[in-house]
Amino acid sequence: MINRLKSYLMRKPLPLPLVDAPKPTPKRPKLRFRQIAEPNLFERAEATFKPYSPPPGVRGENALAMDSLPGLQSWIGQNCSVMGAFVEDGLNFKGYGALGAMMLRAEFRKPVETIAKEATREWIKIKSKTLKPGENEPEEIAALIDELETEMERLRVRSVVRRQITHGLAFGLGHIWVHVNNEALDTETQSMPLTIGPNGVRKGTVDRLVNIDPIWTNPNSYNADNPLKLDYFKPTTWWVQGVEVHASRLFTTVPFEVPDILKPAFNFGGLSLTQMLQAYVHNLLRTRQSVSGLVSNFGTRVLARNMAGNMQTEAGLDYGDIDADGVTGRLQAMTAWQSNNGTFVIDKESEEYQVAQVSLSGLSELQAQSLEFQASIPGIPFVKAFGNQPTGLGASSEGEIRVFYDEISAYQEAHVKPSLDPIFQLAQLNLWGRIDDRLTYEFVPLWQLSEKEAAEVEKIKADIDALNVQEGKITPDEAREREASDPHSFYAGINLSGEAPGLPDTGEFDPSQSQPNPKSLMEGEE
Repeated sequence: MINRLKSYLMRKPLPLPLVDAPKPTPKRPKLRFRQIAEPNLFERAEATFKPYSPPPGVRGENALAMDSLPGLQSWIGQNCSVMGAFVEDGLNFKGYGALGAMMLRAEFRKPVETIAKEATREWIKIKSKTLKPGENEPEEIAALIDELETEMERLRVRSVVRRQITHGLAFGLGHIWVHVNNEALDTETQSMPLTIGPNGVRKGTVDRLVNIDPIWTNPNSYNADNPLKLDYFKPTTWWVQGVEVHASRLFTTVPFEVPDILKPAFNFGGLSLTQMLQAYVHNLLRTRQSVSGLVSNFGTRVLARNMAGNMQTEAGLDYGDIDADGVTGRLQAMTAWQSNNGTFVIDKESEEYQVAQVSLSGLSELQAQSLEFQASIPGIPFVKAFGNQPTGLGASSEGEIRVFYDEISAYQEAHVKPSLDPIFQLAQLNLWGRIDDRLTYEFVPLWQLSEKEAAEVEKIKADIDALNVQEGKITPDEAREREASDPHSFYAGINLSGEAPGLPDTGEFDPSQSQPNPKSLMEGEE
């Protein structure tokens, strides 16, 4: 008995059954909000006025350092809040890489190319300075004009100027470089001034005109000390991919200039049309995408059913998980069957099917208004900018197109003529070794009358002449001289001097009377 009790007390305990340790409940991560530091407005303002840094290789080895303007640091410190708003509004220089990428979108490219094409569409007319309206050019002058027109076609002046306008509007800066034969393409030669005159450009030495993309240019030196000097903030030489080129060899256009304090930051160019359009194009794209998304999802299918049956457990005592597979499968089937030939089968007691639609009224007006804002910046009529008239807007009237042509004419005088004048002289020097002071040119007006409209105008003028002759204000010969000297007349250039031939005498009608001559009629009957 004692032994049994002893063995019982000395026995080994049985091993406990293996039980999986309880998994610790994952703790929900705490949301932490980090305070975003305010940007340093001084640094942002300083970067706004920092001189433009070109790609490697544009500036030569001996290029001068592009330092900031003297006293600019203290001025920025006093106006950094204003400069911060300047940057936030997107008015700082974007850089040629960003502007080039923007030109890949049709919304930016179309306005730029429209202005460039319209400004060179009718082009120019070379004429004599002493030519009177209605007169023909003398044979000598006419021969010179023909030679000059052929030379300008050889130099592709029209194409080069159109591309310069495109660069000026797209990047804020456009250059045309003159290539002279037998001149080395190095700094030693190209940094020398080019004199446009008989003592500078010799006959037969002008080879070609080349457009230089502004990304490959950068000013070398300029005067920023004395505003009273002629070269104040005007570069005397430019770097063109490592070659220093004198400013006289580059015909430059800047359509939209910026203040002097911003010129170094803009590479001595100006504000581009693409940058001015940026906010309006982004609004247009956002509106277009919103309208497109709303149109593709304007109708939402709704299936009303009793969801409680799918949420109860088998015992029906409490709520469990939703039968996601059943609901999802039902919706997938309805989506696959949706068409004009599809059929839905629903429970008439517990289900109801309907389509919730969003009103699409007013969407076309919103999109058309975005287009209107975009076209208002360059001042291009809709029919010119987009090729058709958007819905919801009145058709571009004749007056709007005439105003646009006036804008193009002003653009030609302000930004095309400064580059075209030296090219016009270079072509003469290359042909004859001199500049003929008898020749000039003018831009052909874009607004042209149709044949019907021109005939109606001529009829009105003829009626006025007949009335003036009848009242004795002018003689028939003076009326003929007026018609011959009118450049828009059908008889312009025809010699109408001398006595008028008068009406042919047919013997049947007396032009001085309103009725036929009875004597002539009687003779005709006999």
